[in-house]
Amino acid sequence: MTRPSSHLAQWLAHAQAQPELPVDLPEWLRDFARDCREVGIHQYLNDSARIVPETDEHGRPPRYSAVLILLSGDATFIRPAGATGRQAIPADATMLLTHRAPTMRNHSGQVAFPGGGVEEADAGPIDTALREAEEETGLNPDTVEPFAVLQPIYIDRTNFAVVPVVAWWRHPHRVECPTTENDWVEPYPLPELVNPQQRFEVGVYGWRGPAWTLPIGEEKPLVLWGFTGGVINALLRRAGWEEPWSSGGGEDGAEEPHNLFTTLASSANGEALGEMREEFDRTEEQGRNGGAP
Repeated sequence: MTRPSSHLAQWLAHAQAQPELPVDLPEWLRDFARDCREVGIHQYLNDSARIVPETDEHGRPPRYSAVLILLSGDATFIRPAGATGRQAIPADATMLLTHRAPTMRNHSGQVAFPGGGVEEADAGPIDTALREAEEETGLNPDTVEPFAVLQPIYIDRTNFAVVPVVAWWRHPHRVECPTTENDWVEPYPLPELVNPQQRFEVGVYGWRGPAWTLPIGEEKPLVLWGFTGGVINALLRRAGWEEPWSSGGGEDGAEEPHNLFTTLASSANGEALGEMREEFDRTEEQGRNGGAP
């Protein structure tokens, strides 16, 4: 059995604890917040490859990191009784997203939540997520109120175990890309992530997963998929914000998904498709399949 370092053990212990729930959390987020704190995310991911193993196939323990899922929107909005989808959220609701620069070593070119690896100064995932978000986007941590720490989620092709921290952005402010790690950051409209017209599926080698087209004013849109797409899809489901969608392959399996490599090649992502194809090829040869990079 591989034992984590004493610092990582303490960090993981903090990952088991929930932050104090803000007493004045907006009404439209309250049920979602309680569910995030009480119900495991894997129930909604429905992908066994996302469960964190003790070690990978080479005997290496997973590398832990944390991401920040930061939500904002009209604090006075009251969710109508029985409302779902876009009717259940404020028109100005957002989720903070970044685009990792194509020059980055890990997950280059992907649309992602702000976040990164554990450092010695981090007591737990909340510290990691807020520190990384501040470094990557200029976010002021004092404007943020975390309300849930989710279970670790595994990314099998990179051996990362990621702990999402969900938070309310009480005082939104301008964000930017202060380092070369990202080349785009935006509080992206949540209604557009709910919009079925923005949604479709991508797939390759038997794997398939949710994806989004993100028009950002360029000739080509960004494509959100992979780990980030799977988590957003799970959160929309658990919050009751999802609307029926079936564009190029709905999750009912009635249609084939869009080819992942073709989709990314025509996007503005700039992902390293050659390296990614090699990763998928190795995984296929080893008889493994599951979570996306």
